[in-house]
Amino acid sequence: KYLFNDKEAKKLSPWGILDEKTVEFKGKENQSYNPVGISVLDYYQLYRKFTFGNQESYKLDYIAQIEVGEKKIDYSEHGSLLELYKNDFQKFIEYNIYDCVLVDKLDDKLKFLEQVMAIAYDAKVNYNDTMTTVRPWDVIIHNYLLEQGIVIPQFKKQPDFDSLVGGYVKEPNVGLNKWVVSFDLNSLYPHLIMQYNISPETFVTRLPNFNSIDELLDGTMSHNCPHSIAANGCVYRKDKQGFLPELMEKMYNDRVIYKKKMLEAKQRYEKTKSKDDEKLIARYHNMQMAKKIQLNSAYGALGNQYFRWFNFNHAEAITTSGQLSIRWIEKKVNQFFNKMLKTDKDYVIASDTDSIYVCMEDLVSHLGNAPDEEIVKVIDEFCEKKIQPYLDQCYQELADMMNAYAQKMQMKRETIANKGIWKAKKMYILNAWNIEGVQYEKPKLKMQGIEAVRSSTPHACREKIKEALSIVMNGSNEELKKFILDFRTEFATLPFEDVAFPRGVKNMKKYSKNGIYDKGTPIQVKGALIFNHLLKKHNIKSIPPISDGDKIKFAYLKEPNVIGESVIATADYLPREFNLDKYIDRDTQFEKSFVEPLRSITDVIGWQIEDRATLEDFFG
Repeated sequence: KYLFNDKEAKKLSPWGILDEKTVEFKGKENQSYNPVGISVLDYYQLYRKFTFGNQESYKLDYIAQIEVGEKKIDYSEHGSLLELYKNDFQKFIEYNIYDCVLVDKLDDKLKFLEQVMAIAYDAKVNYNDTMTTVRPWDVIIHNYLLEQGIVIPQFKKQPDFDSLVGGYVKEPNVGLNKWVVSFDLNSLYPHLIMQYNISPETFVTRLPNFNSIDELLDGTMSHNCPHSIAANGCVYRKDKQGFLPELMEKMYNDRVIYKKKMLEAKQRYEKTKSKDDEKLIARYHNMQMAKKIQLNSAYGALGNQYFRWFNFNHAEAITTSGQLSIRWIEKKVNQFFNKMLKTDKDYVIASDTDSIYVCMEDLVSHLGNAPDEEIVKVIDEFCEKKIQPYLDQCYQELADMMNAYAQKMQMKRETIANKGIWKAKKMYILNAWNIEGVQYEKPKLKMQGIEAVRSSTPHACREKIKEALSIVMNGSNEELKKFILDFRTEFATLPFEDVAFPRGVKNMKKYSKNGIYDKGTPIQVKGALIFNHLLKKHNIKSIPPISDGDKIKFAYLKEPNVIGESVIATADYLPREFNLDKYIDRDTQFEKSFVEPLRSITDVIGWQIEDRATLEDFFG
């Protein structure tokens, strides 16, 4: 538009239409242009959607370093991108070209564009629609019914509703547990839809005063109903399969094919380390994930009041039946081990929405001092020959009791670990020797909710926490104390960017007062407001101020210092003009970012972080 005119700009669209609108982003208004007929995919959004985890930063420089081991071109000698443009135009051009190269390398590894295409062509939606939940499923169902000559109803917004019941999470057995084996239900929510034939056209009624889940666990069923009954009392026809269960079944079968190919490639890769197998793993992973995303998003759509087929009863039927399924098998597995070992214990040490974690230490004790590798093989064979048939039998009993349309609960052994440590719900570490049939030469740490894998943990501490946890699992307390002492020495030499806490900031206007901050301001916001104040004070215009929604890093400061404050934050690096690097309180940073997360683990198993002086030491 600036170079030529509106007419030329519209030629960017094959239809000659340029959709213009103003979009608010991070508290600022931005002019947006969309050439109609052209799909614009932001790789940042693809990464956020398809990686199923958190990173401390989503800037290209950081993500490229994490994923492909490369960084953007450094222009720190110029201070800012504007100064680079003015002073070294050739490097400015190279900088921008290399950004494109990095995104290309990212996609060569992650293949998210391929994943988007797989989802889009499968659902028959535009590429951009794959970023949503409701649209793909609306189109999938529309096409399915259209093939049968059925016209879908008009959309009618449903009234507001109370929050839906979530999944069941058991209070774990906190501390160290030996020989932990996990069992997972495959695609729980899609299979519940299949099992109870949950679909709009198969719904009959909802039974009043239906049994509680606790009553159902005791095998009590007060209703003699010829139809399939979900755990919340919703009743569904059995004389024909609903369109939702049929779609779930087709997608799940497709996913099984790709997941099997992925696991076969993983098993080959463990032996050969072949680059071809490494690429196949990524490709098949993305294909099976595309199916998994579609399957799991079906429940998300069903629970969305803006979905054409939304119904509170159906959504709750799925979640409550999920609670019943996982609690049912927890009770049955405990009965199995107590009967076999002639004990009265709780062997299911933890459970989540679709998984249980079983302690088999009592069973392993009968094997004597066999090496870990041999014990893993014995457990694997025991699970396959004894546990698996029992799980199938138990779930058949549940399906019979609920008069289900079909028995679709498929629980498989996932992880065999010689040690497992639980801090709290959804917070654990497993020292895994075997995951889904893939046997490892050395155990791998599998973690959830631990600081090492949190986006709020400083980058310098993440790998070190993992190394320390590996020592906890496979070494001694003395080895751990030496490792911590060595890292403390190294930490004292690291720059601000590596030791600071990553955070997001919001409500900066709310906490701003007298140009800086108000009482009670959150620590990261306080640091950001101080940073903006120092930019003005030093008249630094080459660095943009921090805004709401920005990702920042903050660190505590030693006091007294040149600015008279206890914290400082920055979006990228600490400007030299502030003269604050020597005041960074690395001791406090080390304690909060490394020692405290580790101590929360070592305390539950009775280990010490460092040697402590006692009165006996003092008196010799």
